[in-house]
Amino acid sequence: MPFVAFVHAEDPDPGPQGHPAWEPNWRVWRWIIAAVFFAYGVTRADGAVEALLVFIVFGLVCQAVHEALPNGQGLREYRQ
Repeated sequence: MPFVAFVHAEDPDPGPQGHPAWEPNWRVWRWIIAAVFFAYGVTRADGAVEALLVFIVFGLVCQAVHEALPNGQGLREYRQ
């Protein structure tokens, strides 16, 4: 006998009206947008200014990753 799953045709709690299915994480996107502007500056700069802007872009991308990933407590969450 094949596995048969029952799917509810109506959701008992539909949620608020007008709520989008996906909302962007603006804390992440602000860092990405800032990194894009500085990356454009990197393409227009030369020398030490270019190197400084590359480090700034790297830092902004790291901030975006930090905001996007869940905050784990390291070994404090380790259970045996």
